[in-house]
Amino acid sequence: MKGTEMDMLTKVKRKFILFLTLLMLVLGWGGAELFQLFFAEYYSPYYPLIPVFFYVFGFIFIYLFEYMHKHMPGKSLMVYVIDKGAKLLVGLIFLVLYAMLIGFQTKAYLWTFLIYYVIYMIFESCFFLRFEMEMKNKKK
Repeated sequence: MKGTEMDMLTKVKRKFILFLTLLMLVLGWGGAELFQLFFAEYYSPYYPLIPVFFYVFGFIFIYLFEYMHKHMPGKSLMVYVIDKGAKLLVGLIFLVLYAMLIGFQTKAYLWTFLIYYVIYMIFESCFFLRFEMEMKNKKK
């Protein structure tokens, strides 16, 4: 991998972590405020686990993505697809465990998780689509 590509990858990683952090802070605090103001009876004390779940997965993904781009550049799409599947599977396990072990406002917790899931998928997909397009343009 060339130096400029590594520099670009490092910048992308920093930018992703920054935007991920901002997104999870805004969604975390904003979502908690919305729950407290409008749906207090549905607020789960375990609500903060949802943004933490997506934040941790974001870190795992960006470091795997960076590793694959450095060592196996042709396999980036594979990492992206595996990440989506893993996030779905681990998310389902997370929700089942929540329902079985805690069970407080399970339906509201599920809907909240799904909203986060959709927002996170849009964020991640847009971010990396833009990255791949920039990489393609730099190669021209």
